[in-house]
This record gives sequence, C-alpha cells and structure tokens, in this order.
Amino acid sequence: MAKSILKSKFRDLLRKKNGNFAMMAALTLPVMFMAGSLAVDTTNVLSMKTRLQNAVDSAALATATRLLQEDNLTAVQAKEFAEKFLDGQIEEDLSAFSNMSVKPTVTVLPVTIDNGVVWKVSISLVGTQSLTPMARMMGKENLSVNVVGKAESGSAGSQGSFSMALVLDQSGSMGWNLGGLMKIIVLKTAVNSLTTQFATADPDRKYVRVGAASYSSYLKSTQKLSWNPTKLSDFANGLWADGGTDSTDAFSWAYDSVTANKEIRRHERKSGQVPKKFIVFMTDGDNNYKSADTSTMKLCNDAKNDGVVIYSVAFAAPKRGKELLEYCASSSSHFFDAKNSAELISAFENIGLQTSEVVSRLTQ
Repeated sequence: MAKSILKSKFRDLLRKKNGNFAMMAALTLPVMFMAGSLAVDTTNVLSMKTRLQNAVDSAALATATRLLQEDNLTAVQAKEFAEKFLDGQIEEDLSAFSNMSVKPTVTVLPVTIDNGVVWKVSISLVGTQSLTPMARMMGKENLSVNVVGKAESGSAGSQGSFSMALVLDQSGSMGWNLGGLMKIIVLKTAVNSLTTQFATADPDRKYVRVGAASYSSYLKSTQKLSWNPTKLSDFANGLWADGGTDSTDAFSWAYDSVTANKEIRRHERKSGQVPKKFIVFMTDGDNNYKSADTSTMKLCNDAKNDGVVIYSVAFAAPKRGKELLEYCASSSSHFFDAKNSAELISAFENIGLQTSEVVSRLTQ
C-alpha cells in the first residue's frame, strides 16, 4: 500500500510543472559543471602530454648528439646536460599549466659494438596536473601522464648529414592577426625554434646545411644553404608581409638548391657522406592563379622522384592552399595543418625533431 501511494505521488510530481525545472536544475547542474570541469582538465592534461613528449624527445636527441660530438664527455656530465636541457624545454610549460609538477629520470649508457661505442639515452618524465576545484568534487585530486624519450648517438662515422631548404610565404595575408598575433611574427618564432634545434643537433656545424626562399607574388628573397643556422634565423627575422601569392619560383629555387651537385660535394668534403635532402613548404593562403598550383605540383613530383623529402605546413590556410600542400607532402605524416599560432610553432618543432633524427636518431 505504501509503495502504491509513493508511486502515485511521484507520478503527480512529474505531472506538476510548477517548480520541477528548478528542482531538476538543482540536481543536475552541479553534476554538469563537474563533468565539464573534468573535461577541461582532461584536455589540458593531453596537451601537457604532447608538449612534455616533445621536450623529452628533444633532450634525448640533444644529449645523444653531444655525446657523439664530445669524446671526453662522461655519462655523468651527459646526464647533467640532459637535465639542464630538459629544464629549459619545460620551463614555459610550468607556467602555461597551473599547478603542474614534473619528475624526470635520466639514464645514459654506453654500449660497445664492433665499430665503436653507441650512447643510449633514455629520459622518462611524470607530469602531474592538479584538477580544478569543481572536478575534485568527483573524487580525483589530479591527473598524471608518463612520457619517455629515447635516442642513440650511433657509432663514430655513422652520423647522418642533410641539406634543407625552407619555402616561406610572406604574402600580404601573413600580416593579418591570428589570435592577437601577426602571422609573420609567429612564422619567425617557428623558424627560430627550428634553427635552435639544428644548432643543438649539430654543434660543430659538420652535418646540417639549411637555407630558405621567401615568396609573395614572385620569388622575393633567398638565403643560400649554409652550415650556420643563425643565417636562416636572420633571414626569417627580416621578412615582412606584402603582395600576392605564387609559390612556383621559390619552390624551384629550393629544389635546385638541395639537389645541386655542388651541395653534395660540400657534404662529402666535410663529413664524407651523401646528404639527405629536405624541403619545408609553408603557406597561409591560395596561389593567386591555379596555373601556379599546377607548376608547383609538377616541381613537387620532380623533387620527390629525385629523393627529396617534402614537409608541408598550412598555416590557417584555405581549402585550395591546403590541397596543394597535402599533394606536395611526401606522406600524410609529412603534412601539418596548423590552425593557430601554437600549432604552427609545434609543426616546425616536430619537423626539427624528425629531421634531427638523421643526425642522432630517436629510438622510440
């Protein structure tokens, strides 16, 4: 009987509309807020994991390269170098993610093989992010991620060399603001980050040669391939946004530069090696004429057939611009669709990591 009365009252409650919304809202809104807060925290932790993974990869590569370059460097000194390098990599993240703590572990081991010593570097890192107060009401205080970066130096004489030419868009749309920053300024930051990675990977300037061409309606300026990555930074810092868009001649210059016989001979004289060849092709827009797409695509085909690996980066680019870059990229993993400033910088950092593997390779 009591159960029947209870059911009847509950049906009456559902039929009555006065006050029901307020009561249901009072019951469900806290849960919705907690779930939403936890979703935000989870997104932040995933972003933190990506950035920490890049940091340990960079530190492992830099340490492995330094061990190969400096014969007298001990494992203890290499470990100290790795820890200091990693601190520099994650310093910005510590301020970007509130209440984040990290705990790194660095291992440096020499392994003797037939033709010399291979240094193996492993850096593991636990990153912990405290949750927002609302999310903590669900019973969880923090979220943690584990990342590991591993690299090996290769034995003496096995180190790789490469030539890279950047093809950079400096058309008028690069002067537009995106997220409060002028796009050309973000590009300069991304290129400077790339050159810093190369300077770290090749401190003796023996294996890496880099240069660039910039374009708007035509080929605007060039920086010849050089052993000195600072020249590329200076070139990028001098760019300004102006004019239309035609990538043909700039890409042609890059293709000719990395495949020239004299470029190969420079590497052979310096390291005794035949270099790998890379082009990084970047734009934020469409070519003004479809004929420029056609001519650039032909050059991309020729370059890939000639053994050139092409990375392409779309920077908040429209559909046709992205289609051109996707076509030119050596594979889907060589194409980056950067929709904002942070993603552009991350794209160039990832290109730096992947190409630096030629010098000292990641093993994970």
